[in-house]
Amino acid sequence: MRVWKKTAASVAVLVLTLLLGGCASELPEGVGESLKILVSPDETYDKADSSAASYEMEDKASLYEADDTAVVTMYLTVGYGNEADGTSHTWEEVNAQPLRYYEENGIDPYKCEAVLQVGDENGPLSGEFGYGETTANATVRLRGEGASEKEQKSYRIDIKSGKGSWNDQKAIVLNKYSSDELRFTNRLTYSLMEAIPQMISARTRLVHLYVKDKTEGEDGLFVDYGLYTQVEQINKTYLKNHGFDSTGQLYEAENFDFGLHEDSLMLATSPDYDLDAFEQYLEVKGDEDHSKLLEMLRAVNDPDTDISSVLDTYFDRDNLYAWLAFHLLTGNREAATSHFYLYSPQGVDKWYFISGNSSDAFSEIYDRLKDDTWSASWDTGIFSFTDSVLFTRIFRDAACREEFLEVTEELYTEYLTEKQISEEASALAEIVKPYLYSLPDSLHQQVTSTVYDILVASLADEVEQNYERVLASMSQPWPFHILEPEADSATLTLQWEEAYLYTEPDSEKEEPVLTYTVELADSWTFSDCILSETGMEGTSLEIDLPEPGQYFVRIRAETSAGYTQEAYEFYNTEKERTVYSTLCFYIREDGSVEQSLFTD
Repeated sequence: MRVWKKTAASVAVLVLTLLLGGCASELPEGVGESLKILVSPDETYDKADSSAASYEMEDKASLYEADDTAVVTMYLTVGYGNEADGTSHTWEEVNAQPLRYYEENGIDPYKCEAVLQVGDENGPLSGEFGYGETTANATVRLRGEGASEKEQKSYRIDIKSGKGSWNDQKAIVLNKYSSDELRFTNRLTYSLMEAIPQMISARTRLVHLYVKDKTEGEDGLFVDYGLYTQVEQINKTYLKNHGFDSTGQLYEAENFDFGLHEDSLMLATSPDYDLDAFEQYLEVKGDEDHSKLLEMLRAVNDPDTDISSVLDTYFDRDNLYAWLAFHLLTGNREAATSHFYLYSPQGVDKWYFISGNSSDAFSEIYDRLKDDTWSASWDTGIFSFTDSVLFTRIFRDAACREEFLEVTEELYTEYLTEKQISEEASALAEIVKPYLYSLPDSLHQQVTSTVYDILVASLADEVEQNYERVLASMSQPWPFHILEPEADSATLTLQWEEAYLYTEPDSEKEEPVLTYTVELADSWTFSDCILSETGMEGTSLEIDLPEPGQYFVRIRAETSAGYTQEAYEFYNTEKERTVYSTLCFYIREDGSVEQSLFTD
């Protein structure tokens, strides 16, 4: 085929010839544009701000333009590899042990070689990844500690070097999300994030997986493993694909509360540095120079540094507020300390939040179907995120609270609307549901088809409910702890922390009064109280020492405006019921007091 390459000289000659010939109207498409004046006589040469402070991170919208609603069919043929790369294991061995087994024994998880091919229900398709492959192009192993305990496993497929990539990705994670009764929650949350300019999303696909096991011999058929959710992994490849700096700092949060944790979080050059200890809180996914991270944490934990100044220096407010509001509105409580990423490009002080697994979102209605006492007031609204030093400081600052509420309102009214959620959830349910109620997934589905439809229809209601809770929690007292009672020969002292109550600075309104209700009983039902005091303004109460035995103290905080809050303590009864705001303790024969400690 002949290709016409336009050079400056050829275009000039062509234009001149056509103009002299009176054929200007017949200029080839685009050529006439070169005749437009680009630099005007009064041209200005003002320059855009290129300082690090002006840097704005923006996700690449074009990544999400392709239709990603169809189910991708993947074929995985697994076989023996070799000892050198740790793939000399059978498929049965790969699936036999949960991931904690490998951690406890200090060995790498078993994996085997595989040929990954993409196609449709009739088989691999020409032009798709892996078509025509006869030798291993990937390795496969378990992923997800919780998922590895289940009968239906989740898998990580790593494409070998030199074997290309699928959707620009070298690591393909297939998640079962067996605890998600809808099986599309994570897919839905990432889809909703795509439309929010301040947030950074990831590509996801629904995958129907077939596996042929050749570690047990050459004969065999492809076995249907059901429906999975594939989520783009947040790593250096992800950063590059999304147009971000792949050499920056990237951490995955795991039980990370933005505390200093100086015994674990330190520079990699420190003689006491222990990567395993560091990764109890933050798994290192990018550059290993932690100096920028530690500088940010020192600022966050410095009470003398105004939190607004901290946000201006170390965070992108729009990104932080949108991320925080999104997960509060969708009820994703685990995002308070886990399943998110912190990213900072080289040469920029600011940190950005990137969402990880959101399968805990939109789960409240189903949780309540299982147990109507599943949560306490300290686990709703903003209080589900106050285990974090950063978020606590934000919620206690007047300017930050106002800014956060404005962003929350914007997300609620423009991006997480009833129409948007209902339409996307219904479309996903139509695709997913036939798989869930067919083998093999039907063997593990937790709800009936009717209940499934009810849950799908209730997703928008959850957002509305969470929105109202966020607003209400702004006026509530904060959760507090009941302290272990103390006793002497004649007196029992009940004591508790003072509940924090936010008050508007410089407000002309009368400040609300904070009081406590204290109850003491020898039964967790509190049907016959030994003591019941209301309207108490202190944080301790002395009474005559009761007889030896088991006792329960329940304490609640209340404002004069009628807002209440429970203590963090709870008691698990022998009837498998959880009683909140209650501490159990014993008075021994010698008059000493011992708190009863229960775990959730």
